Amino acid sequence: MNAILLAESPRTAFAESVLGRGEVEVVLLRLDSMPLGRAYLRRTAHVPTFTLDPGAALMDEAARYLRWAKGTKGLPRPRFVCGGDPEAGEVARRFGALVDLPELTPEQLAPARAALPTTLPAAVSAGTGEPWWNLGGGSLERDLSDLGNPAKRLAPSA
Repeated sequence: MNAILLAESPRTAFAESVLGRGEVEVVLLRLDSMPLGRAYLRRTAHVPTFTLDPGAALMDEAARYLRWAKGTKGLPRPRFVCGGDPEAGEVARRFGALVDLPELTPEQLAPARAALPTTLPAAVSAGTGEPWWNLGGGSLERDLSDLGNPAKRLAPSA
């Protein structure tokens, strides 16, 4: 079975899409400073996770990861690294280069990206099946939060 090292981002839909695919094993690469929702953390509690220390040098974290991977019995051995958004992708590229893991190509990512939801959860869309951008009258912050991206409330502009 193929295994990947997946750099998480606050937008969790991509990670959940990858985790939902049965043909790939996942080891999560988590940034300690990254805000992730409680529900997402509960859903991924069973997934092997390596958490980067934001105060440490990335090269030191790569060495720590390699020791952790070697010493963890039954851990899937990732052959690739990827991130679900540009920020996570940058972390994945830099970290992957240090631990000798190539980045997944766009073609390899296509099945997981195709499985991403194009509509809001039924509770938000009221079961209309409408694409989320066509829905009106809802709170954008709530909608983004329901999709796994905690949004901060913005003050009205003057």
